[in-house]
Amino acid sequence: MLLLAGCGGNGSGGTGNNSGTPQPGGTATVALESELRTLDPLDSSLLVEREVFYNMYDSLFTIDPTLKIKAGLVKTWDVSDPLNYKFTLQSGVKYHDGTAFNAASVKANIERYKTAANSRRKSDLSSIKTVEVVDDTHVVFHLGTPNATLLATLVDRAGMMLSIDAVTKGGANFSLAPTGAGSGPFQFVEWKRNDHLTLKKNPSYWKAGLPYLDGLTYRAIPDVNAIVSALKTGDIDIARTIGAKDVAGIKTDSNLIYRDTPAIGFNGFELNTSAPPFNDPAKRKAVAMAVDRYSVLKNINFNIGVVAYGPIPPSSWAFDSNEKIFDHADAQKAKSTATGFTFTFKTTSDPVAQQAAQLLQSELAQAGITMQIQTEEFATYVQECASHQFQACNVNWSGRIDPDGNMYAWWHTGGDFNDSVYSNSQVDAWLEDARTSADQSKRKQDYDNAQKQIVQDAPYVFTTFGVSSQISDTKIHNFTLYPDLMIRMAEVWKG
Repeated sequence: MLLLAGCGGNGSGGTGNNSGTPQPGGTATVALESELRTLDPLDSSLLVEREVFYNMYDSLFTIDPTLKIKAGLVKTWDVSDPLNYKFTLQSGVKYHDGTAFNAASVKANIERYKTAANSRRKSDLSSIKTVEVVDDTHVVFHLGTPNATLLATLVDRAGMMLSIDAVTKGGANFSLAPTGAGSGPFQFVEWKRNDHLTLKKNPSYWKAGLPYLDGLTYRAIPDVNAIVSALKTGDIDIARTIGAKDVAGIKTDSNLIYRDTPAIGFNGFELNTSAPPFNDPAKRKAVAMAVDRYSVLKNINFNIGVVAYGPIPPSSWAFDSNEKIFDHADAQKAKSTATGFTFTFKTTSDPVAQQAAQLLQSELAQAGITMQIQTEEFATYVQECASHQFQACNVNWSGRIDPDGNMYAWWHTGGDFNDSVYSNSQVDAWLEDARTSADQSKRKQDYDNAQKQIVQDAPYVFTTFGVSSQISDTKIHNFTLYPDLMIRMAEVWKG
């Protein structure tokens, strides 16, 4: 869920250094902008976890760089009946522990995601009533209500398949050491927290000839300045994010390649609507109106990206180009009627996050609102934000390929990522309607309506839409850039 150091630049998209014939062998070191919390997709909430998962676990569906949904562990599909999704599975696929991937495994995974007490995939899969095993390679998802977003949902963690044998054997320690659990191009070796996470090549990967690399090493480097230094010294080969102030310098470094493309998420901070002071809608609106988004874009993002007025970015078909947040007179009125209160803003020690917090503090002070900054260790910060132990919390979202992924889990009552405890029955109805409709124009109208109401209710203050960026050593080849921020390494080679 969290994306702390948002940045990027004005590079080109597509595939980077792709010259030459792929050479198998070698390893790559990848920087993560924070430490992971779990290696189990079931309760994952961090962007950096997904960066690892896509190289260790296979999903039922995948995407290409244009965000088109493609076959994954599902080979072909029939959705002619909106309540019965018929899937034909890839045959001959095995998990890293040697057990077979089949329809029974799909059923077990979906039921685990839907029923486990600590699952954060429940709202993703709420439309699925039952899963029917036809035979080893055929499975049917029976839905209680139509769900236009289901295939897109199954690209991400809700569609990642794990060896249930490995889950069982792992027991309480599984989320820290998922040995043998995936079927992806790389398999788990070890995770030493605050040091490194190591994956090795899956020699029996079902996609012939892949992967090229012998292994991956992930290093958590929460300081974006340290990431830049490590790139320049060659201590790491790949990074997903750097400070916006460093983009120009990286572009001139002959040993590095920088690229970006518009992202599909949003940046900003959430307000806890269940406790003072932000159980008062007027105070939430006052904060939302007092933030100068163009100042954030200029001073924090170095004019990389665009200002945000809601959760759906310009790269989405559901973007409302007419949406603006408040007119000047309305903003001045709201600020003048809600001044004189104090709140605490939780963030991390990341330099960019600190700079952003200080800028917000200054802007709110001009409106007579006192914002106190509380800096926390990352794991504590994540836990307290997720358990509603905050007044305001710096939380950005990497985005999903369907607009439902930027809306439902965040703003529907009881949604898996609804940390602000926001609830509006009309918004719930719009989001539910958008999920069930096959008419894209109708869905867009529902999202337009829901977005306008969410912005007015202000459980979250949207500031900017960023970019998806990649920085790599010139020795890294065939590194494809995706708008969803993920680093997919199956086809990458080093030479």
